[in-house]
Amino acid sequence: MDSLNTIPAQLDHLIITVPDLDAGVAAVEEATGLRAVPGGSHPGRGTANYLLGLTPNGWPEGAHTYLEILGPDPQQEPPADGTLPLDAHLAAEPTLQTWAIHPPAFLAKIAAANTAGIDFGEVQDMARDTAEGDRLEWRLTTRSPLPHDGAQPFLIDWGESVHPAEAALPALELLDFRVESPEPEAARQVLEVLGAGDTAVVEGPDCRLRARLRGPGGILEF
Repeated sequence: MDSLNTIPAQLDHLIITVPDLDAGVAAVEEATGLRAVPGGSHPGRGTANYLLGLTPNGWPEGAHTYLEILGPDPQQEPPADGTLPLDAHLAAEPTLQTWAIHPPAFLAKIAAANTAGIDFGEVQDMARDTAEGDRLEWRLTTRSPLPHDGAQPFLIDWGESVHPAEAALPALELLDFRVESPEPEAARQVLEVLGAGDTAVVEGPDCRLRARLRGPGGILEF
């Protein structure tokens, strides 16, 4: 399939989960030649992240998003039940765990998903401080376990906060992104309701995500 224009227009970011942040960041750097920069900690949730910019293939010039590398925060005690956001506690190796979209009418999409019977979990408010000390606040849909093993995106609304992709991040090219599902037509219908109907969906044995990212040092594939 031609990778042009398969990157959904409302893609907010991709999330890689890792069992160890330092090792995960090093693995991405070894594969791509770019080192992610510290994002921040998620207080009380047991995780922290590192970020890389993403320049999606087929998007208008200058348009960009980002890659989040999420893992256990060594500066925090893990939650009592051992569960981390976005099922990050399940990662045994760097895994393209899930993805986020930012439809322009967040609450309208929530209502439409409810009407269509789409299980997205609940809406939560979240916040973190950046490495520079700025405060980010956002709301998102969250469900554990992840819906359709992470192939169904969660919705995010950054409100008045500056989007993380606006920071000066070293950037990879996002060459290709697609969703695999054993029921591709049903997956397309869900994505249409959520606001990502332009996503490439292909048939596969399991629900999962496929992506190819390119940096100056090579290509990283999931």
